[in-house]
Amino acid sequence: MAHADPLGGGSRRREGLWLAGFSVPALLLVVGVQLFPFLYSAFLAVQDWSLLRSPQPKGFAGVDNFLWVLADPVFQVSVRNSVMITGVSVVAEVVLGILLAYLTSGSTWRLRAIRTVLILPMVIAPVAAGTLWRMLLNTQSGLVAVLSGTTGLPSPEWLSDPAWARIAVIMLDVWQWTPFVMLVVVAGLAGIPGEVLVAAAIDGATRWQSFWRVELPLLMPVILVAVMFRTLDSLLSLDSVYSLTAGGPGYSTHTITYYIYNLGLRNFDFGVAAAASWMFMAFTTVVIVVMFRLHRRVDVA
Repeated sequence: MAHADPLGGGSRRREGLWLAGFSVPALLLVVGVQLFPFLYSAFLAVQDWSLLRSPQPKGFAGVDNFLWVLADPVFQVSVRNSVMITGVSVVAEVVLGILLAYLTSGSTWRLRAIRTVLILPMVIAPVAAGTLWRMLLNTQSGLVAVLSGTTGLPSPEWLSDPAWARIAVIMLDVWQWTPFVMLVVVAGLAGIPGEVLVAAAIDGATRWQSFWRVELPLLMPVILVAVMFRTLDSLLSLDSVYSLTAGGPGYSTHTITYYIYNLGLRNFDFGVAAAASWMFMAFTTVVIVVMFRLHRRVDVA
């Protein structure tokens, strides 16, 4: 006597086949678009291949490409520039983002309109933003130079002086991405229960004490998420630096991503560029792991 399958085995098998039919194309797309380039870059990283010298890889290079990158003074300068620009930019964005979030938090139409205006820099493509700032900071005909001449104030050599060029890159990053931090903090503020703030006020806490001892600790997990996203995005940024300073003057605004771009797409030294990319990936992976652990500790606390 046949027994009915209480678990519906046939139905589950059909459902599994349908799921496989829909999943396989997506998996093939992921393999083709992500996994193959990932593995191919690992292959290139250990090959002696410069397209200017040979149309094909000349042979196995081992760790020579990695050692060459580590010994390259331009790479060392690029690492210092990336760390400095990212560190200063993210700190400024977090401070200004928290300030703007507190000034614009609320649901009135005026505050919503102000927030809408403030997030406009985020919707501009980084290449367009860099080009816009390069035009503004032009010492001959830029708006900043014109206003400085009108008011009698000195105008720095924004894009031809190494120190001012780095400041210009930081200013561009802060201008464009502070609104992101502001939006994240505004969302965090909206999630704080009103009863907590009322209880703090009843206990005699001032506005500053309520912010420092109540709201800010509750916002720390949200702020760390914003810091993580902005740190990674700033480290990976290429288009804004390319369009604003093109890594100059000299190597003063050379970042790691611009260094890799120069090696691979301008010098066509594919082996060394792939090795530098893997070293950069290892560095960013360490940064991600550290930030996730910090976020977990803050979240648990």
